[in-house]
Amino acid sequence: MRDRSFNSWMQRVLFQNYEDWHMKEPNYNRNGFNIIGIDNTLKAMQDGYIPYMELTPPQAIQGCTRMKVTVNKKKDGVDLYLDVDGKSYMIPSLGYPEAVQILRNFVSRLKLPEGSRFIEVQRVDGKAIQADFRKFALLLLGDSERTKRFLKKQRPDSIEAAEEARNALYEEMLKQRKAVELEWKCDKEGFLMLVGELCKARKLAIREDGLHEAPGDIEGWCRELSAQWNDDCLAELDMFSETHGLFLLERERCDEAVRLAENLLLTVKIYGSGEEARNV
Repeated sequence: MRDRSFNSWMQRVLFQNYEDWHMKEPNYNRNGFNIIGIDNTLKAMQDGYIPYMELTPPQAIQGCTRMKVTVNKKKDGVDLYLDVDGKSYMIPSLGYPEAVQILRNFVSRLKLPEGSRFIEVQRVDGKAIQADFRKFALLLLGDSERTKRFLKKQRPDSIEAAEEARNALYEEMLKQRKAVELEWKCDKEGFLMLVGELCKARKLAIREDGLHEAPGDIEGWCRELSAQWNDDCLAELDMFSETHGLFLLERERCDEAVRLAENLLLTVKIYGSGEEARNV
């Protein structure tokens, strides 16, 4: 035990590796990271690739057992959340450079921001999360007996549980043929074949000559194809991987899908009529 503690101390002092700290974000969930990982993760958030990141120390620091940042609703910064002495606090609307500095200070200097900046917040309502996930799943899967059986097994009551339930939802969408999965390097022929399977059920026509020929531009093809339809568009449940999970969504349900996903800290992309993808 002493050797392990000494090793951790040496890693911190010499290399700024924090082996006994836990970092969690959609692509990483384990102990151990270099201090530069904070900068890189916040940059990924700023660029719209991931919606959150959290740090957990090996023991409480000034009473703080967890610090978390999430992209704010305006998409121009982050909200910082802290669990301190059994209560939840936040510092809203931080710019990315300041958020990086706060997280670095937390890890390397064992220091919290000035307490006068804290705003106490209520803990997340587990029943509200369950209700939002149920609405989100019904919107994406449809109201069927199979979906109801799925929802009996998936009843997330926390944001962390909702992230795990998202994985199950995605697999269920694939099983029910409500979604298709495309590799990032998918060519135009493969794109049309898979998306064509989604379109058959909705009797949506595809004008192949309306799509450009650039290889591997799945998002561009999604925007161009969505522009061909009046009432439907393509959307994507972001799994933060090198694959694209595409599904069809009625345009009048887009705002609802965005709102529910945002409540659950999940990420959906809506490909509108020739517009850039809307990121949640």
